[in-house]
Amino acid sequence: MKKCTTYTIGKTTVKKEIDTDPDTSYLGEYGSTLKPGCIVRRDNSFYEDIPEDWNTTEIKEAHYMYDHEYPYFYPPDNGETPGTPDYKKYALQDYQTMEDLNNQQWSYCGIVVSTTITTDTGLTDKIVNSLWGIEDHWGEDSREYIRGEIENLKEENKAELLKMGFSESEIDESLNDAVEVD
Repeated sequence: MKKCTTYTIGKTTVKKEIDTDPDTSYLGEYGSTLKPGCIVRRDNSFYEDIPEDWNTTEIKEAHYMYDHEYPYFYPPDNGETPGTPDYKKYALQDYQTMEDLNNQQWSYCGIVVSTTITTDTGLTDKIVNSLWGIEDHWGEDSREYIRGEIENLKEENKAELLKMGFSESEIDESLNDAVEVD
């Protein structure tokens, strides 16, 4: 039996993917129950702004299905009191951000940085680090942030490769020549 004695670093790839299951709870959530603090999606009004003489049953029925979607949006609990100007300001910002996400005006993405290593017996493995749930608003600020996170993930790969005994020059050559893949 031949023992593995030599390891070589292969190609490093960077892949950016759409995150199809992000945690959006920090923005709020949609629902079907009319309750204090919620936004009525049909007309972007708050529960607190509904006239008292309206029959809440009629309101529920009128808003029950908003284009086959949940009719109400519940902003996150950020410590503001429902109905106050600050509550409304921040709730509307979160609501608009969530609506823009639903209307594909932006998305979440993940980044995967993978470096291949090979033994002299032909076995291959990969050092992989990734980050998910990144807001990608498709502008220069997002691109700059993502570039920074790619560099951070490369540094994580480098730290693992250094622990395995690879030289900095070997590692840097692979990381500096990283290929972006679709």
